[in-house]
Amino acid sequence: MSQEKRFKFSTEVDVIEVYNVLSKNYIEVITDYFELQRIWLNNAYTTFKDLDKYFILMSLVSKTFDSYGEYFIKYNFDQFYNIDQYELKKFNIVNIANELSISKETARRKILELEKIGIIKKNKKAVTINRNAYNLQKPVTSIHMISKFLANLSKHLQKSNIIKQQISALDLELLIKNNYTHCWNYFLKFQIKMLTEFKKKFFRDYETVQIWAMIVYNQNLALNKKIKTSPKYPDKVKDTYLSELLSLTETLGLNAMTISDLTGIPRPTVIRKLNYLVKNKFVDKNKNSLYVVSNSSNVKEIDKYRLENVNKISEMSCKLFNAARIYNN
Repeated sequence: MSQEKRFKFSTEVDVIEVYNVLSKNYIEVITDYFELQRIWLNNAYTTFKDLDKYFILMSLVSKTFDSYGEYFIKYNFDQFYNIDQYELKKFNIVNIANELSISKETARRKILELEKIGIIKKNKKAVTINRNAYNLQKPVTSIHMISKFLANLSKHLQKSNIIKQQISALDLELLIKNNYTHCWNYFLKFQIKMLTEFKKKFFRDYETVQIWAMIVYNQNLALNKKIKTSPKYPDKVKDTYLSELLSLTETLGLNAMTISDLTGIPRPTVIRKLNYLVKNKFVDKNKNSLYVVSNSSNVKEIDKYRLENVNKISEMSCKLFNAARIYNN
C-alpha cells in the first residue's frame, strides 16, 4: 500500500529564506531569471507585434483566473487550452488603463483592435475569447524556463538546508501545468505589475523596456561567465552588480540590427527607441559604436529598483515552492 502524501505547513518556505539564498547566489540565479524574461517578452511581442495589446490580454486572463479561484474552479494546462472558448471576467477600460499605465484612449483603441482581429468577442451579456486566439499565447516555453529557474533556486535552498531535497525542473513544470489557472496566475500578476512599474518609473512603453532589458541581458551573460571563472568571487554580487556590469561596457555591447534580430522589433523602431535611451542616459554608445548600459544617475535609480525587485522575485518563487511542497513530503 503506497504511503499517502500529506500537506505539511511545517515545510513552508519563508520569503526571507528565499531572498537570502537568492542574494547569496545572485548572479547564477538571476541569469536564469533574465533568460526567462527575455524569452517571455520576445514571445509576447511576437504574438501581436504590440506589447500593449499583449499586456491587456494577459490582464484580462489574470482577472479571469482570479474569478476561477473565487468559485473554486481550477483547470490544468490541457483542459484550459482544449476549451473552444471561455468567458472573460467583465472589465472596466479605466481600470485596465490604470493598471497598465496607459491612457484610456489607448486602452480603448487596443481593445477594439483585439475585437477586430477576433481575439475578443463581445455580445450583450458576455465577453469571450476563442481558442485560436488564446492559443497564440500558449506559454509552453515560458513554463519550461520558469521551471528551470525555480529548480536552480531550489538547489541552493537545499544546500542551505531550507528544503529537504532539490525540486527538479520536470516536477515544477508538471506542478504548474497540473494547476495551470492557479499557478500561472502568480506569474502573470508578477509580470504585469513588475514590468508596468518599470515602464512607468523609467521608460515610455514596454518595447523600450524590452530593448533596455536585452542590452542588460547581454552584459549579464558576460558577467556570469567572468564570475564562473573566479571561484573566490564575493557573495555580495547582488549589491555590487551595477558596478560589475559597468566594468564590461568597453568590450561588450549590441548594435541596432542585433537587437532587432533578438527581439523581433523592426530595426527603425529599435533605432528610435535607442535614441531615446541614449538621450536620457540609460544607454551609451561605446568606442565600438555598440550600445551598452550607461554609468548615469538614471541607471543608478534603475539599480535601486532592481534591488527592490529581488524581494518581488522571492515572493513569487516562494508561492510556487510552497505549492510544490507535496513533492518533498
